[in-house]
Amino acid sequence: MSGGVRVLLWVGAATAAMVTIWFLVAYGSANVARIVSTDVLWHADLDTFHRSAVALLHGGSIYDTGAKLVNLNPPVWTVLFAPLGLLKPLAAYWVFSAVTAVLVLGSALLVARELDVSPRAKWLAVAAMALSSPFMGTVAVGQVYGVLLAGLTLSWLATRRGHLAQAGVYLGLVVALKPTLAPLLLLPLVQRQWRTVKAAIVGVLAATVVGMVVAGPATTVRWLSVVRTEGLSTFGDNASLPSLVARLGGPAWLGFLLGAAAVGYTLRRTTNLWALTAATLLLSPIAWHNYLVLCFPGVFAVLMRRRFATAAFLLTLPLIGVEWGMHLWKGDSLVDRIGQSLYCFVLVSWWVVLTVQHDRDDPGEVREPGDLGGAEHGSARTAHQ
Repeated sequence: MSGGVRVLLWVGAATAAMVTIWFLVAYGSANVARIVSTDVLWHADLDTFHRSAVALLHGGSIYDTGAKLVNLNPPVWTVLFAPLGLLKPLAAYWVFSAVTAVLVLGSALLVARELDVSPRAKWLAVAAMALSSPFMGTVAVGQVYGVLLAGLTLSWLATRRGHLAQAGVYLGLVVALKPTLAPLLLLPLVQRQWRTVKAAIVGVLAATVVGMVVAGPATTVRWLSVVRTEGLSTFGDNASLPSLVARLGGPAWLGFLLGAAAVGYTLRRTTNLWALTAATLLLSPIAWHNYLVLCFPGVFAVLMRRRFATAAFLLTLPLIGVEWGMHLWKGDSLVDRIGQSLYCFVLVSWWVVLTVQHDRDDPGEVREPGDLGGAEHGSARTAHQ
């Protein structure tokens, strides 16, 4: 990396940090207010999941509960969430938020340990993640991303250690819970890891069948009808490329085309799961800014290579809170729409770094015994074998 680019990255990181501090001084933290709120309606996704769980336990329709937000998750998610339906809504929120925090930060720490990142870099990165808008927003709203990240992390770890069938099962369960992540199945396919592909298909089918059996086949049909009627959101929090193009007045199909190109380029360039995750989010019709937590572990591959300016840039951008959209860029002009697209810029930045800035010794790649790759990565190399 040239010295000029490094300086620009440090300037970008410093700018993001200053914007974050300015928002905190001027407006406080909306995310913190949402996290500590005792009004369950402030935890909108959790309220939706809880209502669906209660409906499942009492034989009602899990997609017609009167919740403020539509439940777009397949029936198997409600089956997994059902035990929390036995609790009061606010109690369920506190339990689920604690589980989410442990899963997100625990996944990050597992990846950092696997890549042998230095303790100082590891803990600074995890602290930045804990203070980030996507993490706090995920906890505050009660979203599913912690569970998805745990599944991706387990799949990544299993792949590195050569347990390809296990990796496939974990990946299949993730896709079953969030079908828009289906492009992730292309990674083992292009690598011809057939055991992973077969196990992933089994995982998807098994989880889907569980949802159909427990919730009933009619519930699956109802879920498909709900998904089909959901339109493309151009709200600023939607960081996907289709949303960006539509927000700026272009045809959504162009955004999907660009997203598909990003997925294809990523598959040709790298075997990094986190890079493909970022590309998949760019392709998705809905990729809320909070989805960025699914890419967080990828920053440790950057830190492992001592690219501190790049890592600082990636970690400070998500610190900019939801105040960005609440208090700025509220108009309907082209300038406002560009300003509203900050979160797409953040996601694109993560995708570019994770996809382009890698060495031959890819931290997500399975190597054959005896293949030493780059000699400069001895610690990471050991874990491959």
